[in-house]
Amino acid sequence: AAAAVAAAVAAAAASSDASEDASASVVMFTTSTCKHCKRAKAALTEKGITFAEVQMQDRLTLLQRVKESTGRQTVPQVFIGGKLIGGADETVALVETGEINALLEAAVGVDPLPAELKAAVREALAAEAAGPQQKPASAHTEEISAAAAAEEKEFKKMLVLVEKMQAPGGLEIGDHYGARSGLPWEKEARCFSGASCVAWLVQNADAVDRDAAVAMGRTLQAMRLLKHVTCSAAFGDCESTFFRLQQDEPSGSLNMLRVWRGATRAAPEVADSLRRQIEDLYATYLTDGGRALDYAALAKSREFEDFVAATGELQRVDLFEMRREELIAFFINVYNMLVIHGTVVLGPPQNTAQRLSFFSSIKYTIGGHKYTTDDIENGVLRGNRAGAADPFILIGYPKWGAVTFKAGDPRLYHSVNPMDPRIHCALVCGAKSCPPIRVYSAESLDIGLNGATEAFCESEVKVDQANKTVTLSKIFKWYSVDFGSTPSEILQWTLPYLAPEKAAALTEMLQQEKSTGEAITVEYSEYDWGLNSK
Repeated sequence: AAAAVAAAVAAAAASSDASEDASASVVMFTTSTCKHCKRAKAALTEKGITFAEVQMQDRLTLLQRVKESTGRQTVPQVFIGGKLIGGADETVALVETGEINALLEAAVGVDPLPAELKAAVREALAAEAAGPQQKPASAHTEEISAAAAAEEKEFKKMLVLVEKMQAPGGLEIGDHYGARSGLPWEKEARCFSGASCVAWLVQNADAVDRDAAVAMGRTLQAMRLLKHVTCSAAFGDCESTFFRLQQDEPSGSLNMLRVWRGATRAAPEVADSLRRQIEDLYATYLTDGGRALDYAALAKSREFEDFVAATGELQRVDLFEMRREELIAFFINVYNMLVIHGTVVLGPPQNTAQRLSFFSSIKYTIGGHKYTTDDIENGVLRGNRAGAADPFILIGYPKWGAVTFKAGDPRLYHSVNPMDPRIHCALVCGAKSCPPIRVYSAESLDIGLNGATEAFCESEVKVDQANKTVTLSKIFKWYSVDFGSTPSEILQWTLPYLAPEKAAALTEMLQQEKSTGEAITVEYSEYDWGLNSK
């Protein structure tokens, strides 16, 4: 199918007479997980209108050129006869009224794309056909490869040591009271003191003395095979400091069915690989509306089984090597993956209590630390703010709310500050009122977040100028502190993401509010917590 689409697009780009290829009479720029793209494609397909599709998610240069040519950031962008006819709404309307037939008849013998975009598509396809340019290996590259090979060899050696520690007659691992908090009545399961581990390493490993054993323990800790019970201390020769092996961690992490034993790639590479897998899952199991996922079929699929296995690599990724854009894209994608993973495995929450438990309990182990969806949303992406269910948030005192990561929590290093409010239009909690599911990359993060926010605001911000009323999604209420300190500031925040007519009406209302002092009435639509399933 991909080859057929590429051939159709190539024909549209190369042919001087688009009518020679019927499938090129309409050209549509899309992304694979866009609900509006699916709606436009479904409308054309239902009427038997063939089209060529150019997917944009991995063609960043082409995406930028399309944006510059049309002035639009969102997809789909649909072309007939060398002209942009619009997005999903315009295309569906033209199909339903039959007006598209006249456009197609008038476009016979005319390229579907304007000359500059035809050239841009041709260049993108030519670049892909040529493949990535191979650079000759440098001495520095060879040094890195040699270092990676040595590191992997050491890791496998440490895995053998861990198996020996777990074997009968190995390291004494058991329950200890007070190991975490110092309180004698609190039990910590399957752990051991640093001193007992040091003694075992001296007797059973290659450690020549206790100092060498401490160094070996810290290597195990650095490789995320061993961890402090509260992740707050380095391995040491101490009777009162307790540790446990990673596989003994009572985490319930959905990606800890088995310890990742393979080589671990750079975090951005792992994120991109998982992004492509989830992209394929979305493309296969999203329904035409883009808001619904066929969870039943997904759960039984080999693709999902492969995806679950691949998430194990997250256990050992190094988050410190990611820049801000990579971190944001990574955690948005991981959040959305985790919600789907949790829903498939555990089933959807049915009420408020179950929802609170669901989002505070489903988790992945990432870089040796546990991250629930609440941790990702509030601790990482919102810059370590209190969650929407915090009692002080609920009574209107957000500054008093409890932060997600306490002082000393190593996950604090990855909190995104300042936070970007657009993330709320990208995180998908599995409910029908959530934003449509998309997949994000660091390279096109700004474009992706703008597109998601424009689409979300278009459907979730309703402006009634006659009655001086604006209706918003409850996301703007629950996370109001992220958008502004007053209702007017929140409305002002939405303006760049609204369609021109709606933005003009709201701007006039805000100006009138400022001049007359008569406040705009802000209402919130009911949130549909029903599962976004087929």
